[in-house]
Amino acid sequence: MFKGGPAESAAASSELAELGRLCETAGISPADSVLARVKAFTPATLLGSGKAKELAAKAAELKADAVIFDDDLTPAQQRNLEKIFSLAVTDRTELIIRIFSQRARTREGKLQVELARLTHMLTRLSGKGEALEQQHGRIGTRGPGERKIEYERRALRDKIGELHARMEAVRRERSVQRGRRDSVPLPQVSIVGYTNAGKSTLLNALTRAAGHSQSSWHRQRAMPPCSGRGAVYSDDKLFATLDPTTRRVRLPGGGDALFTDTVGFIQKLPHSLVASFKATLEEIGRSDLVIHLHDLSSPALAEQHAAVRTTLAEIGAGDKPTLSVFNKVDVPGASPARARRLGRFFQPLCVSALKGDGLAELLAKAEAMLAASWQEREVVLPRARAGLIKEIYRIGQVLSADHGEQEIKIRFRATAANCARLEALLAK
Repeated sequence: MFKGGPAESAAASSELAELGRLCETAGISPADSVLARVKAFTPATLLGSGKAKELAAKAAELKADAVIFDDDLTPAQQRNLEKIFSLAVTDRTELIIRIFSQRARTREGKLQVELARLTHMLTRLSGKGEALEQQHGRIGTRGPGERKIEYERRALRDKIGELHARMEAVRRERSVQRGRRDSVPLPQVSIVGYTNAGKSTLLNALTRAAGHSQSSWHRQRAMPPCSGRGAVYSDDKLFATLDPTTRRVRLPGGGDALFTDTVGFIQKLPHSLVASFKATLEEIGRSDLVIHLHDLSSPALAEQHAAVRTTLAEIGAGDKPTLSVFNKVDVPGASPARARRLGRFFQPLCVSALKGDGLAELLAKAEAMLAASWQEREVVLPRARAGLIKEIYRIGQVLSADHGEQEIKIRFRATAANCARLEALLAK
């Protein structure tokens, strides 16, 4: 549904087409889709009782099993519409949560989705006739006791509290993992983008292009791999992967960076999911660089770009150094001119993660942007100060070490703050 003129109609059509893809991802076969223009949203049924009855007749003709609205429904609207349609009625938010429930694989992912589901249920719990008006007597109390709706709310809050406690344990585990990564400092890069933009495919392609195996430097430092060496699962589906995966990728100038594939964003991403996935999305905020991957073949390129930027701002990562990359340049009609029409990409960086085109340029630009915060330095230490070598390994990424008879020449990469710390130690 939409209010307004042609521009609003085009945006609504794009969102409706996306809703169809969400249905397919959830294993639902859409029988038909209807775009309804309304003068004003109706509190009781959202789109007006007359239009609702018209759609109910169409649903009966199609022998539909359920009706899914692209706009969020209040509990009252959902109940009223179910009476009119005599069918199950749901909305976009519930559909997305259902998909997340199907896609979650890790313990953390399942906890996050369950927390989002219960939080959404709590906001929608309301009286439904006599069903939630029943009263529970309690031993040792006077009167009939609390209403069932109050009992249900309290039970949901207790479950949510328990999930928050379990999520806190997960956050502590993540903190330990970060500590292990930080003990061997590496630049961190997050790949973000609209769902199905090709983030997992890009991470697989970068890992293959780098041809990286565990280096002797990592073996000397006894650094465990960040994750398995198998390929990241990718598929032509919305939200194909929910759990973040990190891989080491070799940079053109030498040394490695940690690239993380993150959960995809979408228009109207439910706030309960953003809140529940906070622990996962925190990884983006800790990155030195964000690669914003776009689907150059999408007809809603501008809207998807705006949705990702909005979500990044919501999680506090809107001001991170960002490299905009346009994927699927190999798809017919996916011209770089489409990226230029966004307004500020005069020379857009276009790649094909599937075919490997443009990856060398992507890595070169990423390395150049990382150089602003991870500066390359070279120090020459006399043998008498060899004890500082351990400190250099601790605070930076050593690229080479030349051990001569009188001195040791070390080339490394570190943040500006760590470089300043080292210079202060050398001055003593």
